Amino acid sequence: MPFKHKSISYGLPQDPFDNEKLKEYCEDLQCALNLKRKPVGVKFYFTEEDYNNCEKDEPSGPLSYCCIVEKATRGKSFKARLQHLNCDGGTTALGLEDSTPRIESGMEYFSYNLYSTPAVARRVREGVMGLYRTGASTYGIEVASLEDFIVAPDIIIFIVNPYEAMRIQQGYVYHTGERITATLAAMQGICAEITVEPYLTGKMNISTLCPSTRFLAKWEDDEMAIGIPYEQFESTVKGIIATINTTDLKYRKEEIVTRFGNKNKDAGFIIIDKY
Repeated sequence: MPFKHKSISYGLPQDPFDNEKLKEYCEDLQCALNLKRKPVGVKFYFTEEDYNNCEKDEPSGPLSYCCIVEKATRGKSFKARLQHLNCDGGTTALGLEDSTPRIESGMEYFSYNLYSTPAVARRVREGVMGLYRTGASTYGIEVASLEDFIVAPDIIIFIVNPYEAMRIQQGYVYHTGERITATLAAMQGICAEITVEPYLTGKMNISTLCPSTRFLAKWEDDEMAIGIPYEQFESTVKGIIATINTTDLKYRKEEIVTRFGNKNKDAGFIIIDKY
């Protein structure tokens, strides 16, 4: 670590978190895409003090992490620790507890009859990102609808259909110009692929989810997930808005204009063609 002296100021202070601005971008996103589910924010807490300062309620009984995310897409908010979560795939991925030799060897994955050999199962496991591998334990997490956050979350999760996924990708690429290289294996779709992957890489990831989360959280067959770091949310929404004229057909533009109008927002930038 670099030398740090208590009497010296380093850099500039971070901008204060602006919940009202966040709500505006959430509203713009909803006007543009009419998402069925709310975007979800996820915050990692690494100390007991920070976790206790979070005023969200803890679950009344054990839930899987992906079920908590599903509830957050419907407007519910929670904070949770290890004892509140009942899926070790999620708890290890989120760094709430260590993994085990049985899991890391691939034998646990192999026992599900999802892979042809133990070696294949181990290779799959080695590709699953987990915070337990970083050496920094997570004390607890906060999971809530993005618009309800009063501190900056770390990750934003979208549960979307393929068309909405395309639009979010276009918004993301609008400013970066980068190819989106998704990494997924239909295993630990919400906890590893959509939460930990973008948290550690700083890049968007896409998941078609996994059998466990589809069973536990009861996602619809046409639903999939996208995860992005929080710091990319504003530019992604701006990119989605900027690409409406090129991407959306006439009937979609008319619906978008109506939604903006219902929120007393200017939609004069949208050009409605004749076809």
